[in-house]
Amino acid sequence: MENKKFKEKLKINSLYSLIIPFFYSYDLSFRHKKINYKKDLPPAIYAIWHGKQYGLSSFSKKDRKNVSILVSKSNDGELIAKICDTIGYSLVRGSKGRGGAKALRDIISALNNGQNIAYTVDGPKGPIYKVKEGIIKIAQLSQAPIIPMVPQTKVIFEAKSWDKYQIPYPFAKITTTFGDPIYIPKELTEEEEEYYRQKVEDKFFEINNNLLK
Repeated sequence: MENKKFKEKLKINSLYSLIIPFFYSYDLSFRHKKINYKKDLPPAIYAIWHGKQYGLSSFSKKDRKNVSILVSKSNDGELIAKICDTIGYSLVRGSKGRGGAKALRDIISALNNGQNIAYTVDGPKGPIYKVKEGIIKIAQLSQAPIIPMVPQTKVIFEAKSWDKYQIPYPFAKITTTFGDPIYIPKELTEEEEEYYRQKVEDKFFEINNNLLK
């Protein structure tokens, strides 16, 4: 078992060493425009579609340490965590399946301690463009506002995966539009929970439709 863990760690470190010089330069190459970005808000939950995570690059290097990203504890997650840490983000480790309860506690703790959270609302397995209840529960427990964010750019690659994961061109101009804060009451009925879930989802499509005009 120890030998297997050592080999896995060695593989992750080797991949990281190969990827990070390219990825670091790639990340720095983007030109960003932010619309309706309110930097001075209290700690917030920045909501984004799973396949459009490139929009998170719109946070400046200075702001990234105050943005925690949820990364799974899988082997793939270990590599992603090392990359995210290198380019300046803070991390919360876990997922709905693996370490889910602890991850939820850590997310709420981070928000209560003044840290922002980036959260993929239709992840980790979809369906695509369908906001799940998890973000409503986090906002309800933490009383932090939800801020939908919708990026737009020229895409060099779109994966044939459930989330149609997008990768922008190097040196692309990325325009990221931020929605107004959505606050969730501390006490909710099931019907009210669905109302707010739908409200967040509708806001994504509203922003996207405005971008297409």
